[in-house]
Amino acid sequence: MIALESNVFHSYLTKHDEEVWNQILTKIIPSVHAVDQTATRIWFSFWPLKLSQALQQAADPSQAAKQLQLDGNYRLEPQIDSSVEFLYGAPHWPEVKKAVLLHAESSSNPDRISLEGQIREIAGSVAIQLKTSESLLLGITAVAVMTLQQVGIAAFSLAADNPALKPKNGPSPDQVLKSRARKSRGGLFSFLHATDRKYTITFDESRADCSFQAIRSQDLSMASANDKRDYKASDQRRIAGPIPAQCRSGACGYCWIGVLGGKEKLSEITPFEKKRLQYFGYTVSENDGETHPPIRLACQSKCFGDVSIVISPWNGVLEMAAGKSLVGIALNA
Repeated sequence: MIALESNVFHSYLTKHDEEVWNQILTKIIPSVHAVDQTATRIWFSFWPLKLSQALQQAADPSQAAKQLQLDGNYRLEPQIDSSVEFLYGAPHWPEVKKAVLLHAESSSNPDRISLEGQIREIAGSVAIQLKTSESLLLGITAVAVMTLQQVGIAAFSLAADNPALKPKNGPSPDQVLKSRARKSRGGLFSFLHATDRKYTITFDESRADCSFQAIRSQDLSMASANDKRDYKASDQRRIAGPIPAQCRSGACGYCWIGVLGGKEKLSEITPFEKKRLQYFGYTVSENDGETHPPIRLACQSKCFGDVSIVISPWNGVLEMAAGKSLVGIALNA
């Protein structure tokens, strides 16, 4: 069992389970700037509380990881900073981390207001410090507080001293949103070639070379496989192209992605895909009726326009087919 250094605020955080956090996010997300609303939802899907709890509470974390069929980089501790790179608020991550740590160290009575209220309070203080909009910091502040809950005070304190991830003079939020919503280019007679029209799939918005092409109605996993650059050197799950793949039939769960922009340019989620996402435990949806949710299986998502995605650094089976609870499996490892 992994011991996490704690204090009053961290002990307070541990009282909040995933269901409570989902309720908090439902209240917070509408106040997050549009540029980071979906990104915030993706981060909480990529780094679910139930995963860290299972590993921390397991008598043998490595055995628990095997039972959960985890592959890739599934521990948040060594990825505290890199985990937020796809959020627009990432350039302000150092200030947010320090503000959350200061709040944690100085909070003697965290029950005075709700956790939602404290997240808003921290984001507001950093917004005043940086002279920017609170809405641009609210999502990444919620991420920082959840990160603290998962990794503990000691690991979070070390991460708080790390420098900024991105320069602060990048494109404006409106420019990013406009780029994500752009329509695919086509000539005057492009409708005559609709079946073989190509679209751009961006998998890292911070780099110009991180994209590949997809033909109309082609699934993203197959399109990714046509990118012949070497990705396996950085992630052994990437056997062909930037999106990890194994079966390409929805059976393995390797190819789950977050869709930052262009959700509506993918095929609607099918009952089969929804069941597979639920089986793997990947979904954290505020609306089960979403036809184009932000978390998808690339092999089941057919492309009909330019899309911006984020690739998860790990995969596994968080909801076991036998119906056992995740934490229960870990404790019995």
